[in-house]
Amino acid sequence: MSPPRERFPFVETEGLRRVAVVCHRNADADAYLSAYALSALMKRLSPSAEVDIVAPGKMTLPARRLARIFPHRVVDEGATGGETYELFVAVDVGHTELLGSWLGKMRESGAFKVLVDHHPIQRTTLYDRTIVDREATSAAEVVYAIYGDLRVPMKRRVAQALLAAILFDSQHLAIAGQGALKAAVGLVEDGASLEKARRMLRGEPDYGEVVARLKGAQRLEIIRIGPWVMARSRVGSFHAPVARGLLNLGADIAIATGRTEGETRCSLRSSARFFDATKIHLGTKVAAVVGREGGGGYGGGHPTAASLTSSLTAEEVEERCTSELSRLVKAPAVHVK
Repeated sequence: MSPPRERFPFVETEGLRRVAVVCHRNADADAYLSAYALSALMKRLSPSAEVDIVAPGKMTLPARRLARIFPHRVVDEGATGGETYELFVAVDVGHTELLGSWLGKMRESGAFKVLVDHHPIQRTTLYDRTIVDREATSAAEVVYAIYGDLRVPMKRRVAQALLAAILFDSQHLAIAGQGALKAAVGLVEDGASLEKARRMLRGEPDYGEVVARLKGAQRLEIIRIGPWVMARSRVGSFHAPVARGLLNLGADIAIATGRTEGETRCSLRSSARFFDATKIHLGTKVAAVVGREGGGGYGGGHPTAASLTSSLTAEEVEERCTSELSRLVKAPAVHVK
């Protein structure tokens, strides 16, 4: 392969045959739609290349819905042949362990590897180059900036996908930073519709998700940490929607935990008010810390939305998250009956 270049994708695109754009395990809407936009960009830069989106494990329900609107060839966890790719572009991964079985495939491959992300960088030697903006609300903002840097015109369909991704990760712009707002305006100027993006994200809830949300509310525990109210609950699936639902009920902090496929998974959410007052980053200060405990786990995410996977029991993960938050807030955790 030719010597590295200074701009994305950092390799000579002429003659590329196969490219993989890799999402994190259980890819969400931001991950899939950002991968969709990067795939379109790679086809513009290298028209003869075959570009796959790799989604290790299952995609989330919202991502699957959006994949029907923005279809692309998707390769899953069990696929073989990782060694045949000449370029890997990982997007919105956050932690290499979230690559699932594709972590091993990428390590064994001699292909050039690029990371496009907005999460804090985990120490790793996997990637040859990284484009990471920790100030961005979503990976889609970073992808939008790459288009701008390369001065590649954006098709309306790609602009629509990126706008939906930004709305998804910014809670419909409720926690959007300046970069997200500028990107949203730019995408509308490129032909995307704000109302259409909102409609795309309002899809009818899945029966299983509805039941999980209701069970989450039914089983919730209320804990007071200083002036803050935390709600935590235990469910078998849909941890992220359950945590969001608990936050919508009025909690300042929400934790949804449960055992899934032989491991404990936990989703954490906090209100913008909690983060503004405490500056506690759930991804780096709680999920990453608790994820490392007990061995074999990992965690990370955003200031107000994070997740972790652990070999510990669900109860142990709950208690350690609660203890860590109590320590950071500098107030005892008191159960409210």
